Amino acid sequence: SSLTRSLSLVLDEFYAGLHKCGVSAATGDGIDDFWDVIDKAANDFETDYLEDLKNRVSEQQAKKKAIAKDDIHRLERDIAAQEETN
Repeated sequence: SSLTRSLSLVLDEFYAGLHKCGVSAATGDGIDDFWDVIDKAANDFETDYLEDLKNRVSEQQAKKKAIAKDDIHRLERDIAAQEETN
Protein backbone atom coordinates (compact mmCIF):
# COMPACT_ATOMS: atom_id res chain seq x y z
CA SER A 1 0.00 0.00 0.00
CA SER A 2 2.74 2.50 0.89
CA LEU A 3 4.77 1.41 -2.16
CA THR A 4 1.76 2.04 -4.40
CA ARG A 5 1.26 5.43 -2.81
CA SER A 6 4.93 6.32 -3.26
CA LEU A 7 4.91 5.28 -6.90
CA SER A 8 1.75 7.27 -7.47
CA LEU A 9 3.37 10.37 -5.99
CA VAL A 10 6.46 9.91 -8.17
CA LEU A 11 4.32 9.61 -11.29
CA ASP A 12 2.22 12.63 -10.31
CA GLU A 13 5.37 14.70 -9.88
CA PHE A 14 6.77 13.45 -13.18
CA TYR A 15 3.65 14.24 -15.18
CA ALA A 16 3.16 17.60 -13.46
CA GLY A 17 6.47 18.78 -14.91
CA LEU A 18 5.79 17.73 -18.49
CA HIS A 19 5.09 20.33 -21.12
CA LYS A 20 2.03 19.42 -23.14
CA CYS A 21 -0.29 20.76 -25.82
CA GLY A 22 -2.96 19.54 -28.18
CA VAL A 23 -2.41 19.19 -31.92
CA SER A 24 -5.02 18.28 -34.50
CA ALA A 25 -3.81 15.71 -37.03
CA ALA A 26 -6.68 16.67 -39.32
CA THR A 27 -6.34 20.46 -39.35
CA GLY A 28 -2.87 21.08 -37.92
CA ASP A 29 -4.29 23.36 -35.24
CA GLY A 30 -1.87 23.66 -32.35
CA ILE A 31 1.28 22.90 -34.32
CA ASP A 32 2.82 26.26 -33.37
CA ASP A 33 2.16 25.45 -29.70
CA PHE A 34 3.74 22.05 -30.27
CA TRP A 35 6.98 23.62 -31.51
CA ASP A 36 6.95 26.04 -28.57
CA VAL A 37 6.65 23.07 -26.21
CA ILE A 38 9.53 21.32 -27.99
CA ASP A 39 11.68 24.45 -27.59
CA LYS A 40 10.82 24.64 -23.87
CA ALA A 41 11.64 20.96 -23.39
CA ALA A 42 14.97 21.35 -25.20
CA ASN A 43 15.79 24.36 -23.04
CA ASP A 44 14.88 22.41 -19.87
CA PHE A 45 17.12 19.58 -21.02
CA GLU A 46 20.06 21.88 -21.65
CA THR A 47 19.71 23.93 -18.46
CA ASP A 48 18.55 21.33 -15.96
CA TYR A 49 19.27 17.76 -16.98
CA LEU A 50 22.47 18.27 -18.94
CA GLU A 51 24.05 20.39 -16.21
CA ASP A 52 23.13 17.79 -13.59
CA LEU A 53 24.52 15.02 -15.78
CA LYS A 54 27.81 16.89 -16.23
CA ASN A 55 28.07 17.34 -12.46
CA ARG A 56 27.47 13.64 -11.86
CA VAL A 57 30.11 12.67 -14.43
CA SER A 58 32.61 15.04 -12.79
CA GLU A 59 31.87 13.57 -9.37
CA GLN A 60 32.35 10.02 -10.67
CA GLN A 61 35.65 10.96 -12.32
CA ALA A 62 36.87 12.57 -9.10
CA LYS A 63 35.94 9.44 -7.14
CA LYS A 64 37.78 7.23 -9.62
CA LYS A 65 40.88 9.43 -9.43
CA ALA A 66 40.81 9.33 -5.63
CA ILE A 67 40.50 5.55 -5.63
CA ALA A 68 43.33 5.21 -8.15
CA LYS A 69 45.54 7.53 -6.09
CA ASP A 70 44.80 5.51 -2.95
CA ASP A 71 45.56 2.27 -4.80
CA ILE A 72 48.91 3.66 -5.97
CA HIS A 73 49.83 4.69 -2.42
CA ARG A 74 48.96 1.23 -1.12
CA LEU A 75 50.98 -0.40 -3.89
CA GLU A 76 53.99 1.82 -3.16
CA ARG A 77 53.68 1.02 0.54
CA ASP A 78 53.46 -2.73 -0.19
CA ILE A 79 56.49 -2.57 -2.51
CA ALA A 80 58.49 -0.69 0.11
CA ALA A 81 57.51 -3.23 2.78
CA GLN A 82 58.47 -6.09 0.47
CA GLU A 83 61.86 -4.54 -0.26
CA GLU A 84 62.52 -4.15 3.46
CA THR A 85 61.87 -7.83 4.08
CA ASN A 86 64.19 -8.93 1.24
